[in-house]
Amino acid sequence: MDPAFEGVGQEPKLWIWRIENFEVKTYDEAQHGKFYEGDCYIILKTKLQRDQLVHDVHFWLGKESSQDEWGTAAIKAVELDDSLGGKPVQHREVQDHESALFLSYFKKAGVQYLKGGVASGFRHVDPDDYEPALFQVKGRRNVRVSQVEMGIASMNKGDCFILDTVDTIYLWTGPESRRTERLKAIQSASQMRDNDHAGGAKILILDESADSGEFEAFFEALGGGSNDDVADAPATDDDVSHERNEQKAATLYKVSDGGDDSVEIEEVGARPLTQDMLHSESGSQDCFILDTGAAGFFVWIGRDSAKAEKESAMTKATKYMQQKGLPVWTKVERIVEDAEPAVFKQYFSRWVDDDAQVGLGKVYTEEQIAESLPNLDLSAHSPAEQRHIIQKSAGAAIGFMPDDASGQLEIFRVEEMDLAPVAEEAHGMFFGGDSYVLKYTYEKEGREQYIIYFWQGKESSNDEKAASALQAVKMDDDLGGKAVQVRVSQGEEPRHFLMLFKGKMVVFMGGHASGFKNVHDHDTYDADGTRMFHVRGLSEADTRAVQVPEQAAYLSPDDVFVLETPGTTYIWNGQESCEEERAVAPGIAALVSPDSEPTVINQGEEPEEFWAALDASADQIGHHEPSSPQRAKKMVHCTINSSGNFIVNDVDGFEQDDLNDDDVMLVDTGDEVYCWIGNDASAMEKEKSFEFAKKFVQTDPSPRSDATVIQVKEGNEPAAFKALFPSWDDAFFEVPSDNRPKYDDVKSMIARFNESM
Repeated sequence: MDPAFEGVGQEPKLWIWRIENFEVKTYDEAQHGKFYEGDCYIILKTKLQRDQLVHDVHFWLGKESSQDEWGTAAIKAVELDDSLGGKPVQHREVQDHESALFLSYFKKAGVQYLKGGVASGFRHVDPDDYEPALFQVKGRRNVRVSQVEMGIASMNKGDCFILDTVDTIYLWTGPESRRTERLKAIQSASQMRDNDHAGGAKILILDESADSGEFEAFFEALGGGSNDDVADAPATDDDVSHERNEQKAATLYKVSDGGDDSVEIEEVGARPLTQDMLHSESGSQDCFILDTGAAGFFVWIGRDSAKAEKESAMTKATKYMQQKGLPVWTKVERIVEDAEPAVFKQYFSRWVDDDAQVGLGKVYTEEQIAESLPNLDLSAHSPAEQRHIIQKSAGAAIGFMPDDASGQLEIFRVEEMDLAPVAEEAHGMFFGGDSYVLKYTYEKEGREQYIIYFWQGKESSNDEKAASALQAVKMDDDLGGKAVQVRVSQGEEPRHFLMLFKGKMVVFMGGHASGFKNVHDHDTYDADGTRMFHVRGLSEADTRAVQVPEQAAYLSPDDVFVLETPGTTYIWNGQESCEEERAVAPGIAALVSPDSEPTVINQGEEPEEFWAALDASADQIGHHEPSSPQRAKKMVHCTINSSGNFIVNDVDGFEQDDLNDDDVMLVDTGDEVYCWIGNDASAMEKEKSFEFAKKFVQTDPSPRSDATVIQVKEGNEPAAFKALFPSWDDAFFEVPSDNRPKYDDVKSMIARFNESM
């Protein structure tokens, strides 16, 4: 192990080393965030997760650095990786194309790119020999400060620019730049003042309130020009991560060394991918590449791979990129077997972890799970079985439990694009061909609170689904905008939603007929009197049933079904179904077939009459669908650009101060998607918030097809949303703070600092 790495990674911290003459040298903490274009760096980020230290190792490649320096950085990153047990995820970062995770380490003032390399040294202020430098500041969240050529030709009206001179730091704010961009630029300028000038320079902010003399001084120092000579902002926004498409591309390749400085690439499979594809006859010594298209690719290394194989992994990745014609900045992550992160697993339709725990991979705290699943004892099951049972039967959005579901409920069905009240005796009976709006009122902390659910059946028309969303907005407006809106797709019902019906929720096929009075009086009742229902639930509080076609292929060994025939009602227990589901099935049978005493049968013990009702045989039973993999928690900012392309900007390592007043942000827990609306978000962003969320889920690489979407508004966030953040301050959005200052307040602070000099 390189001596520079001794003792690192034993506490939550950020370490940076620079490659100097092919040796690893510790990088001064005061310079963290500054990167020279001619150099390569190694970065270690250690953080605490569930009382365990986890590590991410990055090696950063400047665009002017040499191939030899790249190789040294890659090899030394493996050394660092090995010294930490070989478990860290390793990331290859290229200047101007860094991952959101990497950029999140430098949130305060962003990443600063400087010309030159090791030989250039740092910028020290020498009054007799100080070359002014111009920097472009880009980004509202992932901020990059790039040194550009001196001169007005480098500027545009959409960004902010910093001109660093011997005694004055000019900050020119583009008239088309946004408040958050200007604040980030001020932070960058302040960092230059404190680190490069030891606090001995003034910062002059040039915005709409600056006088003509200040602008003249700026352009004179720049070498000429005026505000009128600055180019317009670029037509396309290049401050984005990547375009997302609906193809969800993901192809798995096995990679081995070729005989002519190349690699042999064998395609293993495309979506749907399964975990067992990562193994072959050679066992855990293989190297695989998972190519995910625009999102980059992963290099997977078997646990038994030798050090030389680990060191060559990134070399293979480089050769793979060359053979595929991929750009040099393509995102690459190297991971090791048994230490795969959730972001990797999400591309697989099936993934089993031996040590899976209830709630693992989700963001819920033990307190949230206990609150949502009271008195539920699953200790008789293995950890993997516990997670599977909760995932398939407890309902979605387990963390969203605003109360005990004992409040007041009103239900409306969409009819001719308007809302028609549903009689209380029919509460809980839904039709897959319809859409509904539910208004739930409850009291908390002495205040009346509201949740508006709009439930959309799988067979409901697009017009009806759109009408349910519009009616939900109208209902929210009538309540003064105080409600939490929740879009619910059939099959993705949140646990709180299920509990509203106290175990009496049934989803019928088809649409509602006029004159509906009971479970046998609607337009989907079969003439032959045969119907089948899929049972879900772990207790009386969350039991529900969904009508499915009476075909053997819909039966699953993992589940419980109720089959109603003219002569007998059967409760069918799949051989792999759990006792909790079997226990709630009689309640469903009594609900959907109240005039019949059910006959309980286990898989393999069916009478001939059972199969005759299905016109099938036992060998036609469907298959058990395995649990989907755990998904990573993430925050994203979504937009649709002028070309109609869907653009996603990831915010890694997110905190409360990443929620900007003028944005709509999505927080994806892996189980539900929260849509947070800032008070100053544009009308278009507010209107399209649910559309953004739906598009995000459609383009997400995980195998889910839909998700519960919960819309929350700035200042009215529910407890479940707040729990997603490392810390939450209810006063954060009410008063300015060091972490969330107002633009005018920051300007005043800069002015006072200048006066004190």
